[in-house]
Amino acid sequence: MKTILVLFFLISSLFAYNQKDLDKFLNTKVCQNCDLSNANLSGKEFQNSDLSGTNLSGANLSKSDFLKSNLWGANLTNANLSDTNLRASNLSAVEFKNVNCNNTTLKGANLSNASLSNIKCKNLSLWGATFLDTTLEEVDFSKAGAAYANFNGVDFSKTVLEGGIFWNAKFINSTFTKTQCKYLKTEEAILDGAECN
Repeated sequence: MKTILVLFFLISSLFAYNQKDLDKFLNTKVCQNCDLSNANLSGKEFQNSDLSGTNLSGANLSKSDFLKSNLWGANLTNANLSDTNLRASNLSAVEFKNVNCNNTTLKGANLSNASLSNIKCKNLSLWGATFLDTTLEEVDFSKAGAAYANFNGVDFSKTVLEGGIFWNAKFINSTFTKTQCKYLKTEEAILDGAECN
């Protein structure tokens, strides 16, 4: 029995946030390269915070405000971002995998060199967001609003675009299926150097 309890606590500690890191962030809104995995940061005001390089995998950020925050290189795998405001935030080189992002605001956010995979969100706001050399795999933008967004060097072949709003969005040197190209033209998106395969 003793062995089982020790094993349980060891495994639990592998999947829990660092309490000192959490306290530091809650007090200062700055915690670079911290471990906040599975932390509950729901419903809080974190504008202009700095979480660059931080492990936020499994964290609950729902209904929180991260306006103009720096999350460069953060790990958001399995995080809950529903109803979260990340407007004008730096999300470059961020890992987004299996993220819950219903009603998430990413207006004007920088997602350059980020990696997005296995994402399907309702009412995702990407208006004016920047995607430079962003990796997209199994991403569903059919319920996204991405007018005026900028996409450069992005491969959309494993992405669902049909149904999303891409009016006046710019797609430079990006790769699409023929169906996607046709859809984007009906949306009056700007295609420059697009490959339609």
